[in-house]
Amino acid sequence: MYLARYYKRGRPHYVIRQSYADGAGLSSRDLFDLGHDPSQFITYVGGKGYYYAEQLTDTLALSGIDADDAQLDRLLFDFLDPEIQRVIVGFDRSRNRTAPSAITEKEALFAAPHPFDRRRYHYLRFGQSDQRHIGRIPNHIFRPLYAKSRDELEQYFMAQERRLRTHELSNYVSIIFELRRFIPDRETDVSLLEQMDRHFVSRLCRLDTDDIFWAGIPTGYRLRDYLGRYAIIYFDLDPPHQSPWQAYVEDFINRHRAFRPPPKVRIKLEEAGRLFGMQWKVLKTLDKRSLTRLYRRLALKHHPDLGGDPELFRRLTDYYKILLKR
Repeated sequence: MYLARYYKRGRPHYVIRQSYADGAGLSSRDLFDLGHDPSQFITYVGGKGYYYAEQLTDTLALSGIDADDAQLDRLLFDFLDPEIQRVIVGFDRSRNRTAPSAITEKEALFAAPHPFDRRRYHYLRFGQSDQRHIGRIPNHIFRPLYAKSRDELEQYFMAQERRLRTHELSNYVSIIFELRRFIPDRETDVSLLEQMDRHFVSRLCRLDTDDIFWAGIPTGYRLRDYLGRYAIIYFDLDPPHQSPWQAYVEDFINRHRAFRPPPKVRIKLEEAGRLFGMQWKVLKTLDKRSLTRLYRRLALKHHPDLGGDPELFRRLTDYYKILLKR
């Protein structure tokens, strides 16, 4: 079961739906109409006590769904009293689980997630714009996308996308439609912006006519509603930009990303450079053969049996062993 949300007469409307096997694929069906306010089906009895309306549970039972309170809590969590939400989060440890478990045999029977779904999930979960290596990610990372109908997947992504901030939406659409791979045509008089718009529209229309992607959802005479939101984001929202303050903060963070050893460690590195007679940056780039040859030459010079300083020879040997490990 899952909670579907759509707009009806300008207001959000909620329906409990279920994905089910339909031949080789998956489709969805309505189980219960919650209307504009699902909280009307929750009754509080004082303290932390509450129960769900019999109309809801009985209707689900007639549909062959034996839903317990835990399942309904997950569906209607956002409509529960905030104090009860806090209690549920404290006791339900599975909500804090971040690593998806292995794909079950039942889930593996259905088709693997579509590349467009994988790109959306990758960005929403990891927040990374670089998806060049997405093909190497193990399949179990995408387990939340398995064994779901197209309608359930789109409802899942809509819920996750509501967490994005406004300035993140344009970058999100650019990533999932791979607009950064666009190569402009320098030989045409069409402006670069118009070329990009045409490229986006072509990719949007290609996805809209992908029957495999939209399996289980009837074909319409216009752009599918689930894709319309991406067109609105692309054409109505300004591309992401940085204010001077954001640029300063990001520059400050980047300048401090480089590892700088503590003062005590830096002193030791400088000492190693002095012992070997060269700068530390040059010393650490030597290969094993060159380093060993340099150490043997200095060891003959500073060996105690040949009149050298025992403490100096010890430190030289210690740094040689450290450098060998590098």
